Amino acid sequence: MRSRLDARPWSWLVLGTVLLVGSQMRFGLGALAWVAPVPWLRYLRLTSGPRSRLLLAMALAIAWTLAVMKIVTAPLPMVMAVPFALPEAVLLGLPLLGWDLIRRRQGEDAATLALPAFIVVGEWTLHGLLPLGTWGSAANTQVDQLALLQLASITGLHGVSALMMAAASVLERALAGERAGLRRTATVVITAVGLTMIYGQARLVLASGQPSPTRLVAAVGTDSEVGSSPQLPDRERLAADERGLLERTELAAAAGAELVVWTEAATMVHPEDEAAWQARLRGLAARLGIDLVAAYVVPLSPDPLLYENKYLFVRRDGSIAHTYLKHRPVPGEPAVAGETPMPRVDDERGAVGGAICYDYDFPRLALANARQRVDLVALPSSDWRGIDPIHTQMAALRAIEGGHSIVRSTRFGLSAGIDPWGRLRGWSSSFDDEQRVLLVRLPRHGVSTPYARLGDWFPLLCGLLGLGLLGLAARRRA
Repeated sequence: MRSRLDARPWSWLVLGTVLLVGSQMRFGLGALAWVAPVPWLRYLRLTSGPRSRLLLAMALAIAWTLAVMKIVTAPLPMVMAVPFALPEAVLLGLPLLGWDLIRRRQGEDAATLALPAFIVVGEWTLHGLLPLGTWGSAANTQVDQLALLQLASITGLHGVSALMMAAASVLERALAGERAGLRRTATVVITAVGLTMIYGQARLVLASGQPSPTRLVAAVGTDSEVGSSPQLPDRERLAADERGLLERTELAAAAGAELVVWTEAATMVHPEDEAAWQARLRGLAARLGIDLVAAYVVPLSPDPLLYENKYLFVRRDGSIAHTYLKHRPVPGEPAVAGETPMPRVDDERGAVGGAICYDYDFPRLALANARQRVDLVALPSSDWRGIDPIHTQMAALRAIEGGHSIVRSTRFGLSAGIDPWGRLRGWSSSFDDEQRVLLVRLPRHGVSTPYARLGDWFPLLCGLLGLGLLGLAARRRA
């Protein structure tokens, strides 16, 4: 089969497209992600010249567009896949060309180092410099492999991606027929994967063996569909949405919930009504004796549409701890971006931080929460069918990185309580029933992680390594 594919190098591009689409985003098969880079690398080994590189660029653009189309469902138009896919194709395609350059000038071992380094830099750029978050990261394809994901507690999610890219590079070298020179490198990579799994299993076992006090928290859903259509809800609909929220909040409190988190955009509040609305929330929290994270939107302008996407943290005594505006609106979302430091609310049950939905696709914001040493993060969220349930599963990586629990209360998607090791301790889909109240016990205290202390040291190291390899390649050409 390899000889047939080699005889028609373009067929490797077709296979690469199939594997990339099959492994990424919604309904992705994580096992395929380990081999998905191999056809692209094989194509580069077999070809040269501008025409072949142009074909590669076209194939990558098509592949990433098809992958992103898997998550673009109503109410989003399909054309939205293109502006998200093209940066992915560029920033995760250039590392392939970098691998080929290093391989030709410095040899196979240097190229095996280069591919993970370049991929990590590309992935980091998507969330560190661009507003695209961690979508497209290889690590996200492994959301079901908890032992492997524990590496994120040291390196952040990019360590997982680097390990996968190193394995793919070794597989391609084996496919190319290399034997003697490959043995040492393959042994190193296999050992690294093995040690990572051992570390992850040990971390999970130790976590399971340690008793930990817990707190009962609730994710409360909504009937509101504000934002899913251009029309704003009328006051009759808003009153019905409010009644549903209050009833579900009372149910959660009656069941013993200490913290209740509403979904993102759980309702809409007109600016002239907000003071009275906040007074009602304060009375509700005091009457029920709960901490309440009440998320809602406030329309500021109908044309062009502009709104505040926010939550109000109300303590159990009825006082307002803080108001938080979503820091990272989704590209195209007409929301005022928040700029305040990440919040922290303390009491005898632990420290609580917060964020809203897409904020937690940016490790830097989650890292700010972790460095506040919060034990739990309230994360009001709103998804759509195309990113359900993977968006909630991706949030588990932020829990592992920061060592804190997460209550992700999700409209149009999966609500979950996630512990500091990324384990979903309870979950409920808003599509399953209309009760939309999830009760889950989460640890009162978080855990310390190297990543929370050191931050993005691993992408920095990969960037320095990549620059060093490119510098050596340039000197060799000279």
